[in-house]
Amino acid sequence: MAIVSVKNLTKRYGEFLALNGCSLEVPQGSIFGLLGPNGAGKTTLIRSLLGYIKPTSGVATIDGFDCITESLKVRERTSYLPAETKLFRTMRGIDCIEFFSSIHPRGDFQRAKSIAERLQLDWSRRVAFMSTGMRQKLAISCVLSCSTSLIILDEPTANLDPNVRAEILVLVKEAQSKGATIVFCSHVLSEIEEICDRAAILRRGEAVETIDIKSVKPVHRVRGTPTVSMRAWSSHNTVRRFVERGDYVEFELDGDMGDHLELLQTMKLGNIVVESVGLRTLYDRIHTA
Repeated sequence: MAIVSVKNLTKRYGEFLALNGCSLEVPQGSIFGLLGPNGAGKTTLIRSLLGYIKPTSGVATIDGFDCITESLKVRERTSYLPAETKLFRTMRGIDCIEFFSSIHPRGDFQRAKSIAERLQLDWSRRVAFMSTGMRQKLAISCVLSCSTSLIILDEPTANLDPNVRAEILVLVKEAQSKGATIVFCSHVLSEIEEICDRAAILRRGEAVETIDIKSVKPVHRVRGTPTVSMRAWSSHNTVRRFVERGDYVEFELDGDMGDHLELLQTMKLGNIVVESVGLRTLYDRIHTA
């Protein structure tokens, strides 16, 4: 069952198409990724879902409610973290938490405080004197504390250090375990691979492909310094996208890396770096097509 349904959604600004017949469905109880470069239509799609802007044509519903004609009911069931959060700069962190918990019909002040503590937020400071990362923690604490059926997170880990990023992903998983559906918008493909069940890739205002993350074929990119000639390996049947870049070579290997260890040893590469790029390979293929 889909909690979010988007059918042929179009938003035109003069000659510019921000959304171009976009269609997708978000299964209830899932963590659903939204991918795409800047300008692909992700933010326009989110704002259309929340009723902040009126689409030129098409239909979108959340939990069965029309996102334009029943936008109040939609927002009662949704909590939203925008990519650029706006907080009251003269308020202390704890006052912001109390305020946002009070105005959302499903806000939870104690839950917000608990999340802020887990993120090691100093809520005694005024927002004006908080770092960008601290303000992000504050906003996340308010958003994830709401007991809504849908949570929309636009770049939730931006400006955060690796430890806090990891804790955010844990919190998102916890929200899912309590029955929430999460739309997770990020440019960090490794996060999408780690946390999402499915993901849609947007390009020029269209959802060009929806992916089951578990079905993405594993691909690893290998970079290393050759100690012998690599000419013969460039055409090897397991090697993809082989290129020589100055004093090092770079190529891709499909499948589990455990199957390629003997091959790598035979290549006699030094300073080897291996990274998983399964989703990256698919993403690049779609956006260079």
